[in-house]
Amino acid sequence: MKYTVLCTVAAMAASAHAGNFFAESENNDTIALANDLGTFDAPGGNLVLDGELGTTDVDWFSFTLDNDASLSFFSVFSAAGADGLMQIVATGGDVIAFDDDSGVGFMPSIQIENLAAGTYYIGISGYGDVDSSSVGTDELADGRLDTGEGHGESFTYKLNVGFSIVPAPGATALLGMGGLMITRRRR
Repeated sequence: MKYTVLCTVAAMAASAHAGNFFAESENNDTIALANDLGTFDAPGGNLVLDGELGTTDVDWFSFTLDNDASLSFFSVFSAAGADGLMQIVATGGDVIAFDDDSGVGFMPSIQIENLAAGTYYIGISGYGDVDSSSVGTDELADGRLDTGEGHGESFTYKLNVGFSIVPAPGATALLGMGGLMITRRRR
């Protein structure tokens, strides 16, 4: 029984935003200019981003969560040997996650559990722009190396963002009480 319920919830989550595609548009080189991906709520879903990164370029995207969520970010690059990095940033500019090569080859991949409701940013840039110390220092990707030169990477990419959102316990209780009220009225 538990297995059937879990499979049903997973299927509903996968279909909630299934087929959502978003094409990156320039100029989105700063958090202030981030492409808005929208607001996501229970049960979750997924989104595929199409983008292109050029030398000295960084692409920023924003999204809002209505409830606490677990998220997965997986990237795929067009060019063999392309080396990118990814940051997840909170509204105040705090870097909460960074990755360089956890995906396949030199592709970044991030998984975050229990991310609080709010607005967040995804930054995609080339190798060397920032490093793992960005989580502690809140250094944001800007398309430039410490030497002032551009990062030198150039490739197209796809970024798959998966959301698994569980409503707050109070919201679940209210849904249950609503179902109980409907059942009682039918009698």
